[in-house]
Amino acid sequence: MPFSTKKNGIIDVHTRTLFENVNYQDKEPPGREFNECKFHKCNLYGANFEGAIFHDCVFDGCDLSLMKVKNASFVNISIVNSKAIGILWYEATNLFNMKFTNSALDFSSFFGKSLKKIAITDCKAHEVDFTQCNLTESNFEGTDLLNAVFRESDISKANFVNARNYFIPLQLNIAKQAKFSLPEAISLFDSFGIIIES
Repeated sequence: MPFSTKKNGIIDVHTRTLFENVNYQDKEPPGREFNECKFHKCNLYGANFEGAIFHDCVFDGCDLSLMKVKNASFVNISIVNSKAIGILWYEATNLFNMKFTNSALDFSSFFGKSLKKIAITDCKAHEVDFTQCNLTESNFEGTDLLNAVFRESDISKANFVNARNYFIPLQLNIAKQAKFSLPEAISLFDSFGIIIES
């Protein structure tokens, strides 16, 4: 594993480091700051990244489930072909330009976070909590949103084309210029008690 580390006081800073096939399950990985790093096929299940800083990092084929992110910062992050189940993202300090692709996010919570332009595409996001989130210009294309919660959220200009199994009560959310596709968009009428017959 090519490794580039320097010490900055008590903080280990990793820059352009490849972490491959490493197992940090239920552990505190070395380092609190990661810049332009790639995590490939790593087991980060339950890993403690509290207070860590991630910039321009990629997680590919990893298991991040139940990862601890309290007071952590994630900027320009891509999570691809990975499991990120049960993560309390709302405990993070900063989530900016997050991209999830072909990944599982089930039972996670983004409660109250600003997630403008977040991309969650072709993912499985069952029972994910987006209550009181700023999701303007977000992209949920192709994602399975079974029992995901959208309440008091702003989904203006969001893209739900080819997303499925969502239930979004329009009277409880801001949805100006949000994009949906048929037949799934018919579910938007459910919260109004409207019956549509074919």
